[in-house]
Amino acid sequence: MFAIPYSFAAVGFWFGVLELVILTGVILLFQLLYGEVVLATPEFHRLPGYAQIYLGRYAVFLARFSALFGITGVLLAYILLGSKFMQTIFLQFGVGGGSLFWASVITLATALITFLPLRKEAAINGILTAVLIVFTILLSVFLLFFHFDASRLGGLNPFNAFIPYGVLLFALSGGAVIPDLVMVLGKERSSVRRAIIVGTLIPAALYFLFALAVVGTFGIGVSEETISSLGALDGGYLIFFGSLIGFLAAFTSFIVLGKSFQILLNLDFKFPRVLAWIIAVFFPFALYLAGMHDFIVIIGAVGAIAVGIDSALTIAMYHKIKQNTGSVFSTFSYVWKFGICAMIVVGVFYELSKTLW
Repeated sequence: MFAIPYSFAAVGFWFGVLELVILTGVILLFQLLYGEVVLATPEFHRLPGYAQIYLGRYAVFLARFSALFGITGVLLAYILLGSKFMQTIFLQFGVGGGSLFWASVITLATALITFLPLRKEAAINGILTAVLIVFTILLSVFLLFFHFDASRLGGLNPFNAFIPYGVLLFALSGGAVIPDLVMVLGKERSSVRRAIIVGTLIPAALYFLFALAVVGTFGIGVSEETISSLGALDGGYLIFFGSLIGFLAAFTSFIVLGKSFQILLNLDFKFPRVLAWIIAVFFPFALYLAGMHDFIVIIGAVGAIAVGIDSALTIAMYHKIKQNTGSVFSTFSYVWKFGICAMIVVGVFYELSKTLW
């Protein structure tokens, strides 16, 4: 969420909004299809397990790479952001500590919470997420009322059109937790579909509101993670409030994905539960210690590559399930699937070329 204003400002706000609308629709489709895959399968897995059932061993290799690369990258990004926001919050109270110290704190706190059973973890995360939504709306409304200037929303730089692509895919993707969702709600199709739709559209609406307020306040001068720009307005309390929102966003997501990673390692990689917990929590922290600190590069690569691969596999699995039930596919069915997969492939190769070269 905090990289979206920067990416929108780079390409032009309204072009960024167009990408948000299109990619929200695409991601919602993928997540509904993934929900159908989970509902259609008697036992619970994560994406690699479902790929093994429906697509065979070559797809499993791709799914495992995507899962390990994607979730590890996501968790690393949340360590980077969470530690930065915690450092900023406590500095307001005169409490020091470097980024490494706060990265250790957020990692250990997540380790404790994700060791709990799924329903208790979900309850804690639900409360924190509700607070996050309220705080995000309050900050956005404050900026819109007191600092907004519509002229800052103008401009267009089509050469930067792909900058929001990976960032938005990263921000919108939530498919990794859909099996957990089904575990909590049960295999009630209408409830699962409703939860997926609401859980995709609420973040998209918040992203639009937040980006509108921030870009309308700072224009092209917004920082990569937004929060440090707030100091240019009135310093102390606004940076504190923004950092608190940032911490809640990173921490709640870290909890959800950390738990999902543990279940993935336990169910589909057959690691014992405790070992899966250790790897899921501390492997991303080891990458942090190794010096991987470029936030925009990490989320762009994870968004375009991992989410792209997962989405293509989801389409293939859904197609296979329908094929197994004797469904007859129309020409349009093949056209939209091919078109979306082509878009994904282009995004993956673009992000790879940008990251590697």
